[in-house]
Amino acid sequence: MTMREFLFVMTTLIKNILLIDGSGQPAVKADVLLKNEKIAAVGLFPRYQADTIIDGMGAYLAPGFIDINTNSDRYLTIFSDPSQKQFLLQGITTIIGGQDGLSLAPLLYGSLDLQKFWTDPYAINVDWHTVEDFFDVLHRRPMGVNFGTLVGHSTLRHTIIGNDFRDLTAKELDVFRYMLAQAMHEGAFGISFDLQSPVAALTPTKEIKLALETIEKYRGLATFKIRSGSDSTVHLGDTKEHFVPAVMELINLSKETGARVVINNFSPLIGFEEPYRTAIESIEANTANADVHFSMHPFEYSVVPIVSFLPVWAQRGGAEEILKNLESPELTAKIIADLSGFSGDDIVIHDAPEFDYLVGKTLRAFGEDYGTAMPETLLGLMRLTKLRASLVHHNLSFGEFNHALASDRSFIASSGASFEDKRLRTRPQLFTDTIPTYLGKVLAEKPIALESAVYKITGLPAQRLGLKQRGFVREGYFADLVLFRDAHIETVFVNGVVAVRDGAYANVINGRTLIHANE
Repeated sequence: MTMREFLFVMTTLIKNILLIDGSGQPAVKADVLLKNEKIAAVGLFPRYQADTIIDGMGAYLAPGFIDINTNSDRYLTIFSDPSQKQFLLQGITTIIGGQDGLSLAPLLYGSLDLQKFWTDPYAINVDWHTVEDFFDVLHRRPMGVNFGTLVGHSTLRHTIIGNDFRDLTAKELDVFRYMLAQAMHEGAFGISFDLQSPVAALTPTKEIKLALETIEKYRGLATFKIRSGSDSTVHLGDTKEHFVPAVMELINLSKETGARVVINNFSPLIGFEEPYRTAIESIEANTANADVHFSMHPFEYSVVPIVSFLPVWAQRGGAEEILKNLESPELTAKIIADLSGFSGDDIVIHDAPEFDYLVGKTLRAFGEDYGTAMPETLLGLMRLTKLRASLVHHNLSFGEFNHALASDRSFIASSGASFEDKRLRTRPQLFTDTIPTYLGKVLAEKPIALESAVYKITGLPAQRLGLKQRGFVREGYFADLVLFRDAHIETVFVNGVVAVRDGAYANVINGRTLIHANE
């Protein structure tokens, strides 16, 4: 402890709580003592006189929740909304970005072209190239939550070969491996893949294996959206036969490389219930020699970029080329033919930069306003927004959720982002209410014990990521803590400072940039 730290030690005692420590063990009555940013002691301290005393009055105290799959970096709201309070209000104190093949670093040419489908890439000035540069920027622009990042596979590929859709040459693979190793050395937590995207759908297994072998040297993590085996990344059609083999590909890659693998957004699609159960059984049957987990969220819908509704062949070449194709009568007719049977029912406009008045409208209502029918309505929205829109798609079979939750290979992640209040008026709950919805479901339906439910959003993701001194309530760990009663979040600490008090944001920014500790 430095002299400055010694002179300014602040103590906080959180007493009369039921402690859920993040390990999955049953809750116990306890008090927790904080000194500055760390947990100083866990026990019973009825007469301890701290600078601040918080009486939990029988509420639960848990580690700060860790969201391993988030998109605030993709939407660039880590810059426009540094508080990230929509995570804090859920008790989430740590978020991990760089998901689904897209990351904000490394950017050797300073280009955010791949973010065009999600936001305006020119909204910020990109003054970094490497992961280390990116972290330097974040150190100067802190957030309300702790933030770590993976490296996007599609981002690396785009840096090396642009919008080309081909295998990497031997020389390009060497560059790919070098860039990934350098990013891991600089503190990235691993790599992410979106094998449903047109950029990466045809990625050969040998390239994926090379990436996993590289990150395993640093004990990193690999996250995936599995291959769809379909001509469209959203409308899977008759692709059930591809589902289990796509999961087995990742199981086998984990076996061969020893890498930790997480399948993101692994919620059951409507009509895919049977292969979904088979896939989970395959994951569980291979736990002895394959380190594979999966994440899901407790809702019946997902948020997808509007471009995902196009046939894969029509998604290739970058935003400008896709928009050019949408102006071609011949190609438009071919797209419409490929989208035959598309009804647009239960699809809501989730985000449309520069067209906020559209947010919350159903796709059908948009078509009625413009006098068009499906699928022309979908293409019209693509043209209007220049592909910078995302849609809420009610495509998940919620009946399988409890069964999947009971697996010790599952955990919860939002796949969400934090937005400023003015942009939240019609956003789905997964951006603002994932954790309270999850906890409420567990408390009401009891598919698993509450302590196990908390483990899936604390200790388990911390272990998968290799986070140091976070994810558990233990002496010497950082004081990221959540006090909650029923499913209501009352108080949130981030690195020892109260960021949420009485369920309201306390206007505090005390998050840290997390750098992976290479082993």
